Amino acid sequence: MIKKYIKKCEMYSMIISILMIVLSLFLIFKPIKSIETFVLLFSVIMLVNGVIGVVTYFTIESDERLFSFDLLSGITNIIAGVLVFIYRSSLVEVFPIMLGIYVIVSNLLKMQISINLSNVPESNWVLLVIMSILNMIIGILLITNPFESIITITTLCGIFLLVSEVISLVEEIYVLIKIKKFEKTIGM
Repeated sequence: MIKKYIKKCEMYSMIISILMIVLSLFLIFKPIKSIETFVLLFSVIMLVNGVIGVVTYFTIESDERLFSFDLLSGITNIIAGVLVFIYRSSLVEVFPIMLGIYVIVSNLLKMQISINLSNVPESNWVLLVIMSILNMIIGILLITNPFESIITITTLCGIFLLVSEVISLVEEIYVLIKIKKFEKTIGM
């Protein structure tokens, strides 16, 4: 019973791993197309979420509507989804710059916390400051070379995903082999 369940789970995991390997290859060899697809899917998700919000607003009881933000939220999501869809190519270009600004600001805050730790014994605050500076350099690179940076990041994500999923696939095959050997040993 349990072996059957484990086999089923491993087979399902293998299918997911194979699909993720295909996705990783797409990220590696078509990074720009991957980003464009992501932005397109994001706009569709916002549109669907908006429609659900509007429909929800009109299907709930009138006393519940007094406290509901579903209509405003739904309309906002629909407008945002349409704008993201219309300006998706511009968003692909602006995304690395926005990401770079976020990385710089968040690491400035982390650097401040690291410096605040300078009076705490064994806090390794200098290491934390160095890591914040390195991350800020990455943020600056994202801002100054947005196109190259986003291609590199997407490709690296694809490579990491590929390695991870190949390892998962090997593990899943290994488990299935061990289950088969176990079944032969006990005569199933």
